Amino acid sequence: MPFCQQCGSQASDTADFCFNCGADVASTAIALPGISPGWKARFAVLQKAGGVDMPQSIALTMGERAMVRFNLLAFLFGPAYYAVKGMWRKALTLCALSLVLMLLFRMLLAGVGLGGSGFVHTAYLIAPALFATRANVDYFTKMVLRDDGWL
Repeated sequence: MPFCQQCGSQASDTADFCFNCGADVASTAIALPGISPGWKARFAVLQKAGGVDMPQSIALTMGERAMVRFNLLAFLFGPAYYAVKGMWRKALTLCALSLVLMLLFRMLLAGVGLGGSGFVHTAYLIAPALFATRANVDYFTKMVLRDDGWL
């Protein structure tokens, strides 16, 4: 949950105003120093979607959904991108998760008789896809919600 930068109390993920002091939580959460305008735009769209779980994502346009659900640099550079953003714990967790998923995928393909086909190489897209689809939400969680955990 985000915290109000005026009074410090916890604010709802979906509320626009602090229930304690009435401050505009959405705009103060985005007014983080040292954050580029591009990230502020992504954070604003995530706030519009209702926070990390994005319960109101249906209200987003296709362009806004693409903006918050995919990160090209994270797709290309994966763990290195996460490390540069200061999310090394999450990078380690996602690396371990993608390794497990790749092994399970390859075992599944071998089990159905497709182990020797070219389809097996699609397993190598699991890690980049995982990093690309999690990067924006994970950075939002770190910067706005102040949660730099392992998951």
